[in-house]
Amino acid sequence: MVKERKLYLDLLRIIAIIFVIYNHTSEKGYYLYAFDCSMPFKIIYMSTGALIAVAVPIFFMISGSLLIPKEESLKDLYLKRVLRMVIVLAVFSVIQYAFNVIVNKEELSIQFFFKNILTDNIIPAYWYLYAYIAYLICLPFLRKLAKNMSNAEFKYLFILFVIIEGVFSLVLYVLYQGGYNSFFVIPFFNRIVIYPLLGYYMEHRVEESRYNVKGMLKWILLMIIVIALIVAMSIYRNLPYEEFTIYDKGLFTTGFTIILDVGVFYIAKMIFKQRKANKGVSFILTALGSTVFGVYLTENIIRNYTVGVYDYLASVVGRFIAAWIWCTLVFLIGAVIIYIIKLIPGVKKIL
Repeated sequence: MVKERKLYLDLLRIIAIIFVIYNHTSEKGYYLYAFDCSMPFKIIYMSTGALIAVAVPIFFMISGSLLIPKEESLKDLYLKRVLRMVIVLAVFSVIQYAFNVIVNKEELSIQFFFKNILTDNIIPAYWYLYAYIAYLICLPFLRKLAKNMSNAEFKYLFILFVIIEGVFSLVLYVLYQGGYNSFFVIPFFNRIVIYPLLGYYMEHRVEESRYNVKGMLKWILLMIIVIALIVAMSIYRNLPYEEFTIYDKGLFTTGFTIILDVGVFYIAKMIFKQRKANKGVSFILTALGSTVFGVYLTENIIRNYTVGVYDYLASVVGRFIAAWIWCTLVFLIGAVIIYIIKLIPGVKKIL
């Protein structure tokens, strides 16, 4: 018997990958707030940046909700999951490197390739593959942890994360312009631990009756407060463009983002709990959702070849709207390509 596909997880996958693509638009869309613009627009751009930070954690939450409850041997874990991701990383790193050599005229160097695939990554976006492999290796421990934790202990972990990574970090920055002692490390707060556990908790420990309109409105309000806080602190910090890092890109991102992730997950699940999707919507969500991983692996190439769409639209509707249209187009083109490729025997198991 084939299990019914959870459509809200496909919706979350689609939202998350479009957010990831938007994150990769850099100065064309994602951090427009770094350049001269009036305060109302700066607030809109920063609010958008704060919201799309949910993307990668959502992927870990989805995986945690699906994989943590499974029972499988170490042999199956490594042969079915870890090996698959290693193959994907190797194959697509070769594809990306070949693309850079052929199209971008980079010098071909086998030594450079192996050095980078082992110590860094061929393209920046592939950091997620390394993190995901680490998460898969940790799955046996996460499964035992999740199985034996009480709901109260789950709540303690998540509240502690918000207090230390959110409230504590904010207070220390306001008072001293810095963070807490670097030796004060809580391993449970690593994204490959806390977000899979959060996804498991939201899916398997929160009662279905708790997903309701009243609860959704509460989470929307909390999300608005968190986004406002991130925007206010980003403006307060006023980090120059030259000091942007690859991770925060000028935004004051902290543990408060976990509240946005819970809100997005809650809203998506609540929507599909309240009403049953018709066959057409189900097919579209399932088809698009099944292509998300493949789109992630190839979206940078599609972006490079469709940047002309953004350039044209930017002069017509402005850069912000143009970037969102462009990202949606990149996803749809990628989804069609991956959907067709997955029809090839054997490919579906990899992508």
